[in-house]
Amino acid sequence: MKYFQKTYLENFFFFIMLGAIIFMSFQWASFNNIFMIKNVEINGVQYFDDSSLASYKNDIKDNHIMFFDLKSYKDDIESLAYVKDCKISRIFPGTINIFIYEREPLALINSTDLIMLDIDGICLPVEEYENISLPILSNFKTNEELYPSGEKTKSSNVIRSIDVIKYSKRNFHRLYEDISEFVFNDSNEYEIILKNGKTKILLGSNDIFKKIDYLKAFDNALPADKDFNIYKYIDLRYKDQIVVKERRV
Repeated sequence: MKYFQKTYLENFFFFIMLGAIIFMSFQWASFNNIFMIKNVEINGVQYFDDSSLASYKNDIKDNHIMFFDLKSYKDDIESLAYVKDCKISRIFPGTINIFIYEREPLALINSTDLIMLDIDGICLPVEEYENISLPILSNFKTNEELYPSGEKTKSSNVIRSIDVIKYSKRNFHRLYEDISEFVFNDSNEYEIILKNGKTKILLGSNDIFKKIDYLKAFDNALPADKDFNIYKYIDLRYKDQIVVKERRV
């Protein structure tokens, strides 16, 4: 009788334990399913075509959010020429957010191929960008070795020009938006040609940032119904002076 009771109790506890294990297995499976990555968000892209990032979404999905190593994906994305930095964060229970800090395109130059330059003078592949209107750098050296893809241009004149254009964009955005060409002329002086193709701004070779500030002050002093397009040229080559000539209509 005692042996029968002992066997009964052992069987009872065995089935209790088995049930508990099965229950915990279902709970663990359910828990894991909750934390599977179901959504991958990519934010911060403003300039380039982000379709090239679609593969990262597919690779990251359906992995466990807590145990999946994201560092290799961060490194891969940061290796792209048009990406300056990348932050990847987990949003529980099942979302990954990828925030792209992209390189800001600033100007174009025609070397062997058309090349885009960012605000740091980094040479970018133009094919990754769509419908961006940028100033063109004209009359600069076009040697291919001066513009290594994904690296800073080796041309000191181009770097200086990028600094001037960047300063214009930050401090006199309306001028930047109206620049068609930024020219390094045969006298080693800088010129701006506006998008109307008829107005030239002569900057000379010295104190360029100060001259951009003068231009902005001059623009603010113009009547509301007039802008730089009424002029044939605006000449800032003379110290503390602005010489202008109006265009004939």
